[in-house]
Amino acid sequence: MIERIIKRNGEVEDFSPRKLNGWGEWASKTLGNYVDWSEVVLHVVSTLPQDVTSEQLQQALIDHCLTKATWSYNRMAGRLYAALLYKKLYNGKIPTVEDLFSKLVNVGLMDVNFFEAFSDEDYIQLENVIDHKRDLNYAHYQIEQSVKKYALKNRADNVDYETPQFSMLRVAMRMCMNKGVGEERITRIKRHYDQYSKDKVNVPTPYYTNSGTIKNGFQSCCLHHTNNTVGSLAASDHISYMMTVSSAGQGSKIYTQSIGSPVRGGSIVHQGKTPYYRAQVAMINANLQNGRGGAETQSYDVYDPEIETIQKFKNPMTPTARQVRGLDYAMCFNNFFAQKAANNEDYALFDFKDTEDLYKAMANPDTTVFEGLYNNYIALGKAVRFVNAREVLYNALSESVETGRHYLSNLSEMNRHTPFKSLILLSNLCQEIALETKAYDSVEQLYKEEESGEVAMCSLAGINVGRISNDEEYKEATWVALDMIHTGIKESDYVLPQIGFTAKKRMSAGVGIVDLAYAMAKRKLKYSSEEGRNFIHELAETHYWYLLEASLKLSEEFGNAEWIDRTKWVDGWLPTDTYNKHIDEVISVENKRDWESMRKRIIENKGHAFSVLAAHMPAESSSIKSGATNSVYPVRDLDLSKSNDTNVVTYVVPESEKFGKHYEIAWDIDVEDTAKVYGVIQKWTDQAISADMWYSAVGSDKISSDDLMRGFFSWVYYGVKTRYYVNTKTAKGIDLNSSEVVESSEDVDFQPESNSDCEGCQL
Repeated sequence: MIERIIKRNGEVEDFSPRKLNGWGEWASKTLGNYVDWSEVVLHVVSTLPQDVTSEQLQQALIDHCLTKATWSYNRMAGRLYAALLYKKLYNGKIPTVEDLFSKLVNVGLMDVNFFEAFSDEDYIQLENVIDHKRDLNYAHYQIEQSVKKYALKNRADNVDYETPQFSMLRVAMRMCMNKGVGEERITRIKRHYDQYSKDKVNVPTPYYTNSGTIKNGFQSCCLHHTNNTVGSLAASDHISYMMTVSSAGQGSKIYTQSIGSPVRGGSIVHQGKTPYYRAQVAMINANLQNGRGGAETQSYDVYDPEIETIQKFKNPMTPTARQVRGLDYAMCFNNFFAQKAANNEDYALFDFKDTEDLYKAMANPDTTVFEGLYNNYIALGKAVRFVNAREVLYNALSESVETGRHYLSNLSEMNRHTPFKSLILLSNLCQEIALETKAYDSVEQLYKEEESGEVAMCSLAGINVGRISNDEEYKEATWVALDMIHTGIKESDYVLPQIGFTAKKRMSAGVGIVDLAYAMAKRKLKYSSEEGRNFIHELAETHYWYLLEASLKLSEEFGNAEWIDRTKWVDGWLPTDTYNKHIDEVISVENKRDWESMRKRIIENKGHAFSVLAAHMPAESSSIKSGATNSVYPVRDLDLSKSNDTNVVTYVVPESEKFGKHYEIAWDIDVEDTAKVYGVIQKWTDQAISADMWYSAVGSDKISSDDLMRGFFSWVYYGVKTRYYVNTKTAKGIDLNSSEVVESSEDVDFQPESNSDCEGCQL
């Protein structure tokens, strides 16, 4: 039982039940009957020793709230945590923006040029912008994520400086630093800050960690591919090395000939892709990102003669000498291959050296182009060998379950439903990006600001749709998100000058939907229902509509993307022109917006400010900061422990007490229903989705091949471009890496239930 309190200054005073009751009552305000503050207080009093510090007492209150695992108790813990931080960091008196930023400059965490870009008068006005009371509305895990991962701090000595509102204002100031002056700039900063701090715009990690510092980079990810030359392969290694230094995740694709292929007239026998993949691993691990090496997904094609070897690179059962486990892998296929797999037919593998045009043609949305080359090369005797398509597919799906890190990219769909004119050959680390790339011929080209190759850059943001109430709010959120990305592209420092050159010409944005599960639960809607899909269709349409509105608005201020003429936008392209028409089978609503008027506006404007606008990323880390459910995913549970590189937080879904029973759990949704939802979202997405899949086989420790194949063909049928993680839940529990796959003794029915009369899984 507590008797004495040791204050922060060392003074000792008698324990006052009245003061502790006051803390509990204050922390529970606005939370209604969902919390019992008196029980929290009584528990803490009865379990702590006679002498405790004031910090230990507050922390005990926080910890007991977190054991309740509900949204309201987590918010009560957050309020107590915010008060504790104010005492620890500021001795109870929150400094002004100017005073704190001046301190950050003095300790070497903030760039003095950023600090001095604002006048004393600006800092006075910024005091009317920042609202520290908003910290008191956050869940505990939001504040924890902000302070531990996103705030500026001395990580070596573990010294904190920023509470959440300071971090968000810092980002807003940096994003608007060079846009306007005086009152105009302050107004723009406030628009950004309000969207961040009210949890409406989801801000990616690089904006928080780099804004206002000397590390002036805001790109999240990149993707690149090679030609089959020594200089091009060397350039790819250099990109992987330098972009890891820049904290970017990567997608890569190495085009080179197969193992055993003759080089220089046969004087050398080619070693295949294994050495090049291992070189990539070395490049991304040569430097650290947040205490660990970099991350890269290596894409490969289904027509590669080394496909069986590549598919087993990450499997822990593969002999160590044959493993390349430091990469993730994505199998790139086209609809021709998918049809071969559906029909259980064999198909041919070809050496890239002899059939380079065939490999590029597999990305052509007109599969007749590929089929013509394919048949011609078979007739010329260029096929290395034939393999069974279904077996190749099954191996890829098995690796997806066993390792959790084997992904899929449908190049036919990526190139059919896109505003780009040139071919897209791969996706990125998390499979939500679908952008043009071009190989380099040498490392030297990377240091010249002129047109040569192209590394595609991913510039991301998210809209927390659970916090958006109407069209006006959506309009504001999308404008802020794209204005932030505009600054991020134009004002980043690029470690390789040529990458900056192409990024600024392209202006490729990827704004995703975040917090969809919360938005659904509030409306008592299910992912697996037609009513739920109708709502998602309307939401995704609204999302894309206001992204276009915002891009047109920003083009008035900054002009169109310089390479907009390399897209179909100048011809009036809209996603309504190329979406997969099978989506019409799973919804019963029409489009809500006047898309023909939008087409006319785009043509008259000769495009808009960005080449692409939408991509739906996992948002795993940033959604914790926003108090949202991540991405467009259903939730895995109502409460979870979520971890990042340095911290573990107790996560609870928003308003779990009020809407908990209306959250549809991911494990309860059939894979075909999941594919339908992603297909609906893909209709309104010019890039792609980090589309996760969930398999529940509770009562068994195995996932059947029937379900794996049915999931794949549902993905293809409904036009989903990519597939990211496969998550499994078996009798052994939830696992990404150890679930087994068992072959079914029965034939697999590949046709989605809604179209069972479609012969041979016509795609």
